[in-house]
Amino acid sequence: MVSLVTTAPIVIEERLRSSGLAAVLGVALALLALGGSSNPRLSRTHSAPWLARMVAAAGVLLLGFFFTLSLRVVARVVEGPSGRTFEVLYGPGGLVRQIFGPDQIVSAKARDLSFPQVGGWGYRGSLTMLRRAAVVTRRGDALELQLTRKRRFIVTVDEPDAFVTALVVASD
Repeated sequence: MVSLVTTAPIVIEERLRSSGLAAVLGVALALLALGGSSNPRLSRTHSAPWLARMVAAAGVLLLGFFFTLSLRVVARVVEGPSGRTFEVLYGPGGLVRQIFGPDQIVSAKARDLSFPQVGGWGYRGSLTMLRRAAVVTRRGDALELQLTRKRRFIVTVDEPDAFVTALVVASD
């Protein structure tokens, strides 16, 4: 498993608020686990015994609970050999990472955004296909990066000005 610990010094780091996303996933898993067949005739004649259905539902809920506990998103600026890098780490131990080096970041600014402005909650867009993407865990303060090749990346953070300062100071 990849660790969140890096050999490069971390300038600023913030774990994003993902408890709301975890709650939504938990409710969806609960509905999936407790939901039965929509056809009453099939559910009466071909369903598993009541106890087996409850054990299966408990198993799905338990797996869902452990999944939501591991739901983790971290945004950070790291001092690297060629300058400061912006990273977003997803999942336990930063298993999936998005890394934007100093050669990719054109500018950074703080913004106040609503859900409609970014398209909703979660990971939105595609840097490859749409040239814009956003990691939205709540409405409000966000860091907006203008990237090379006319791309834009937004991530909601508590103190976007601190991230802007950390990135801009590096380019001076």
